[in-house]
Amino acid sequence: MTTKAELHSLVDLLPDQELPAVQWFLDYVHTHSNPVLRTLMNAPFDDEDTSAEEEQLVQEARAEVARGEVSTWEVAKQRLLMNGACG
Repeated sequence: MTTKAELHSLVDLLPDQELPAVQWFLDYVHTHSNPVLRTLMNAPFDDEDTSAEEEQLVQEARAEVARGEVSTWEVAKQRLLMNGACG
């Protein structure tokens, strides 16, 4: 029996109340074994100051959302496909 099959068998034998702890551990192992995720998790917090221009753009975007001037991803994708901009 392979290691994965053995693990599957062990999981099947676990009491339901133990499953959240095992899931947490497996998520932890998966995350820390992935070099991209590990790099992102260890990246420093971006604490650069926001420029006045960036703040203005954020306020404009929030106002557009408040007015309902936004599109779902599906609508945006259809527009891009119609214009030949998305493959």
